[in-house]
Formats: sequence, structure tokens, C-alpha cells
Amino acid sequence: MTKKKLHTDIEKILFSNKKYFESCVKTAEKLFEEGLYEDCINYIEKTASFGWFNFSCYYKCEKLEILLAKIQQKILPDFFQQKKHGKTNKILHICSVVYTSGGHSKLLYNWIKNDTSKKHTVLSTRLSLEELQEVSHFHLGDFEGLEQISVQASSKIESVNLLNQLPLNDYEAIILHIHPDETITNIVLSQKDIITPVCLVNHADHVFWLGTSIVDILLQIRESNISIDTDRRGIAPERQFFLPIPVENSSNINDGNTSSTLQILSTGTAYKYKPTENYNFLQEAHKIVEKHPNVIFNIVGISPDTWYIKDFHHERIVLHGIISSTELASLEEKTHIYVEGFPMASFTALLQAALRKIPFVLHYRPLLLFKLFSENKENAIIYPNNLEQWHDMMDRLILDKKYRAETLENQYQYILNNFSIDVWKSRINNLYEIISRQSHSFWTTGPDKYYHDENEKLLVTIDKRKFSHYSFTEKMSLKGRYFVYRMAKSKNINIDYLERKEVLKYLLNKA
Repeated sequence: MTKKKLHTDIEKILFSNKKYFESCVKTAEKLFEEGLYEDCINYIEKTASFGWFNFSCYYKCEKLEILLAKIQQKILPDFFQQKKHGKTNKILHICSVVYTSGGHSKLLYNWIKNDTSKKHTVLSTRLSLEELQEVSHFHLGDFEGLEQISVQASSKIESVNLLNQLPLNDYEAIILHIHPDETITNIVLSQKDIITPVCLVNHADHVFWLGTSIVDILLQIRESNISIDTDRRGIAPERQFFLPIPVENSSNINDGNTSSTLQILSTGTAYKYKPTENYNFLQEAHKIVEKHPNVIFNIVGISPDTWYIKDFHHERIVLHGIISSTELASLEEKTHIYVEGFPMASFTALLQAALRKIPFVLHYRPLLLFKLFSENKENAIIYPNNLEQWHDMMDRLILDKKYRAETLENQYQYILNNFSIDVWKSRINNLYEIISRQSHSFWTTGPDKYYHDENEKLLVTIDKRKFSHYSFTEKMSLKGRYFVYRMAKSKNINIDYLERKEVLKYLLNKA
């Protein structure tokens, strides 16, 4: 396939995703008009999931945010949150799902672990209490004073009611660690009588997400994102705050072992390494081990049966799949060089390795969405301009032990001064001072902008998921089902769709 044809195909996918997303928004509005609020909430979640996994040229959707607020007015019309009395020193962390691995979950639990000045509550909208407690115990052990709540229920409206029954105004702050397709929080927190400030941790900063209308302070894990989200999500700079990823200083710092075998490590979720037109991490790792017979290249997150590794098998490329934090720590202790993955970087994994005094090589020519640092050559924080420069930096770190030692010292000091727990604690105290002067409000961010530049063209090639086109439309009126039939012309390669004549037959059979 020629580059020109590939670019044309990507443009077609972006446009197809955009048209389908917009047709889903119209269908959601029709569900609301017919009073099918449960189905409407589920359909909005499905639409947001599509926008998250299949880039649709939008980073936010004002129409969906307003629709969720309208649903709140219909299903919670007579319930009022009580005003709080005095300072409670309590923080409510709301998540959709948390896991035993992954930076998103580590962000939440590192916050709790390192902020002992507050009383913390973790609430999940999609995990049972038992499931939540199991994950919390994995991260925190027998952590004293942690309250845990689940509002998982058989219906979205029931979950909304369970969340709304909590004394939300008794908290000093509500911190959202939610999935991009979360609807429950949008509905509940759009109420005008909730005054507790709401912060959202922007851990999914490169994709579409719901929540812009209910966020008083957007917490950015990358300072460079403040100006970006002022534009693409319409969130003013004064509503944003830079809170770096809290990474603990390791007690087991890499000792620069003198083994003649040199261990290289890269860590990330498998889809982040998926090859694109301009980036193929496995291919470059293969070149490294072929060139340097003393190198073992460890990759955590990719399993040996992953489809895109078939052409790059090598006895010294070790694919570890998903491993425990203990196993990862053991691997890091013997690592000589950490390599940031591409096309998508894993920021927490990089910082964790850096604080073990492991020198690192950054992503070459990264798009703005995947760039954690501002360049600082004095401290060896350098993004290679191209693949050739990336290989030169790799070769030098592999071959020159003195240069490797100098690089790790410079990089370590930079990370320590900007991303250590002490720095994070200072920032969190600043955030709490700002929160103490805030009051929650529902607001809209203005018309949605359409984006289809290089960032978006890469995003659309990385992760694609199949979705059912007609989910939650079966209870609509005959007129509503005919509307869905007309929307079926917005076909998409990522949708399980039927031919239009089959759609009409399907919908009529539901009458």
C-alpha cells in the first residue's frame, strides 16, 4: 500500500467515525425525547465508548453533556443535597473501574497513600464492593481509615440514585478518576445544589471523554496539556492545575550491576506498541539485539502470542506479558537502560524506572499527545528527532558505560526535582488551597471543534473496537425506530451493522 493511499484511507476512517458519532448523538437525543431514560444513558455510554476507542475527530461533546444534565432533571427532580456544615477534611475519589496494574489505578492509590492529611473514600460505579476491596488491598494492603463504596447496580438509574443518596456536600473535594465513557457522575454532579468542588484527573488526555461540564478543576498530569485542552475541550487555564504523576522513590535503586549481559526494559500496554506507518517498536528492538549480542531486551505488557510480533521473534527479546508490581520491580532492579515505548508512551512506567536510577531513551519524534517532558538537554531529557538519532542514542548508552552513568545521574536529578513524592505533596497542598476557595458549578464549554491533524491520524490507527449499532433502541416508538433506520446510512467499519433493508426488518420485528 502506498503512503498516499494509506493517508487517504485514514482520512476516510476519521470521516466515517465522525459521521457515525454524530448520528449516535442524534439517536441519543431521540431516545430522550421518547422518555427512555435508562436506554438513553446506556446509549450515551456506548457512543462515548465509540468516541474513546475509535477517534471521531472530537475530544468532547457538548450535546451529550447537556443531554445527561437533562436526564438528571427528569430522574432526580425532587432530591436536594444538604449543604455541608464546617470543614470535614474528607476526600471522595470516584472511579469507574480500578485494576491491579496500570498507571490510572496507581495514580488513585498513590494519592491516597501519600496524602495522610485527609480522610479518603473510594467509590466505584462499576465494581462490586468485594471487587473494589480486593483491588484496594492489592495496592494499599491493610490501609487504615479507607472507606470504600460501590454504587454498581442492575440499572444506570439505580446507580445514579445510590450515588445521589450519599452526602456529597460533606466532602472537601470530589476527585474523578473515571473512564472516558462514564455517565453516572455527569448526571449526579450536574445538580445545582451540589457545592463540593469537582476535580477530574486527566489520565486519558489523548482521547475523547465525558465530563467537561461538571469539572471545576481539570488535573493535568502534563503541564503542556493546559494550553492544548484550553483549545480542544474549551476549559480555561484558570480551571486547570498541573499535578504531576506521584511516583515513589524506590528503596531498591538500581546499582548499575557490572554483568557483561546488558538488560534493556520497556513497559506498556500491548496496544501502545501496535505498529503504525511511522513507528514499529518491535522492529527496532529486533535491530538492537541483532547488533549487540550482549543485550537482552525485556518488554512488559506484550504477550508472546500478540499478533504483531510474528516477524520479530528473537531469543533475546523477552516478552513478559502482564506481570505483578513485585515482578516488575525485580526486573527493574537488574535493568541497565529503560526505553520509552512507541507510538504511545507509558508515563508512569517511565518515571518509576527513572526513580530507580535507570537511564532512559525517550520516544523519537513524538506527537504532542505523547510527550511528557519539555526538552532539557542539560539534564539529558532529549526527544530524538528521528529514528537514526534514536539508534545513535541507544548505541551510545549500550557501548559507553561512563556516558550511561553520567546520563542516569542527570536524568535522575531532573525527575527527582520535578516528579518525586515531595514535589507532588507540595503541589497537592497548593491544590487544596485552591479548592477551599472553590464552589461547584455546572457549565458548558461551547461548540465542539473538529480535529483531524497528525495527532488524530495516529490515534485512529492505534486502537479500534467493535460496537453494536442498535443497542438500546429496541423500545423506541415506530417513528423512533424509523429514525434509527435512517441513521443506518452512517455505516462504519468499526460497527457491527446490518444492511438497511435488514435493519428495517429487525426494527419492525421489535414493534
